[in-house]
Amino acid sequence: MNAASLGDASLSASDYPTALTHYTTALLTHPRSPTYYIKRSTAFSRLKPTPNLSSALHDAEIAVVLARERGKRELIVSAQMRRGIVLFLMGRYVDAGFLFGRVEEMIGLKDGNGEEDKGERLRSAMSGSGGNKGVEAELRIWSAKVKGKVGAMEAVGEVEVNEVPEGIKVPGEGDLKAQLEVLKGGKVDVGAGGEGKEKKVEEKAEKKAEAKDEASQQQVKSQPAVEKVRHEWYQSTEAVVVTLYVKGVPKDKVDVELKEDLVSLQFPLPSGAEYDFTLDPLFAPINPSASKVSVMSTKIEILLRKQSAAQKWSALESTSTDPKLSDRQTVLNTTIPTTTTTTAPGPAYPTSSRHGAKDWDKLASSLTAKKPKEKTKKTKTEGEGEGEDEADSDAESVNSDYGAADPVDGFFKKLYANADPDTRRAMMKSYVESQGTSLSTNWDEVSQGPVKREELWGTNT
Repeated sequence: MNAASLGDASLSASDYPTALTHYTTALLTHPRSPTYYIKRSTAFSRLKPTPNLSSALHDAEIAVVLARERGKRELIVSAQMRRGIVLFLMGRYVDAGFLFGRVEEMIGLKDGNGEEDKGERLRSAMSGSGGNKGVEAELRIWSAKVKGKVGAMEAVGEVEVNEVPEGIKVPGEGDLKAQLEVLKGGKVDVGAGGEGKEKKVEEKAEKKAEAKDEASQQQVKSQPAVEKVRHEWYQSTEAVVVTLYVKGVPKDKVDVELKEDLVSLQFPLPSGAEYDFTLDPLFAPINPSASKVSVMSTKIEILLRKQSAAQKWSALESTSTDPKLSDRQTVLNTTIPTTTTTTAPGPAYPTSSRHGAKDWDKLASSLTAKKPKEKTKKTKTEGEGEGEDEADSDAESVNSDYGAADPVDGFFKKLYANADPDTRRAMMKSYVESQGTSLSTNWDEVSQGPVKREELWGTNT
């Protein structure tokens, strides 16, 4: 396995210092590769506990220069996207928004006047260059984040970056060897390629960012503890559904990021505090384009579409003992031993019951189980009554209860049949008026007025 592949494996495993070493080694062989600089920039920006954003920005700018040398639009788009993301992480929202706007023009989302360029998109589709869908989805997410940040700012400054970075020197072999020695020594600050003036500018920006972070930490310490948001989850064969129980969250204030191995939501709480809900990495890969987030009046629902429909999740996030995301498909294709000693407990399903979450799997099993037949006093002769026994068995199955072919459908019909008049009225009124999006058994609540239809909202609209 070459150095670049080792770097990709380390990046996927969140081992960012090792990824930096491998990508720098790869650059010694291919010193003018935009792709390696883009990936090294990603590793710099994800370092924990403190990202090295100045080095991440410098690598992204080098990638832009080298991509333009090659004249490949896909590489230029990737490099500018990385540059914009790093600027956003540095708090330079106006600069990030400027670059995201340029990327929108390059992939045909908008023309030079900021309007949607339908002609360019049609030409791209007819030419077969339809590989921008992933970039387009990611670009929409980051552009929305920029609009939210800029809209909340009291004063918006001017753009301080150019589309093409100026004064960028591509590191030579000697510079890369020096950087590799620094990284192997356990340090992750490789500088900006030995350029004195630019290094001073980066140091100044870094000190400014550190001062801002320190001020933010002091502000956080002085604030009361942020309230927690209760969440529950359940899964089907095709998807995993996570429910956050929080009321009154504005739909346009929810920042959503859905990736194959990550889910991240940021939104304001009714108290005014910002809340972050992040699952990283997820237990198994998802299909981001088929997943969505729905903001309702009393909750936020996250629907995660599984890439592997047959896979059962035992948790929302993976642990150090779980298979890596890249290895899970292989794990799914292996033979599972039949001598299993333990069984993972089923997921808890959301419920409004005062007694906690119900185990719907257990309930469905009890509904589908056949009732034991009573022994008859009358002895039948051999071969007599076999047809009657078979008919009785069918009548006793859950499929015959109230004419329902579905156990869950039968369960709700039983619930309605055995309910008191107020409960029946509540169920009918809430289901009909909400157009099938709500079902309540509380007549005191439902009788107050019309039951509104729950509006769904997602990122993949």
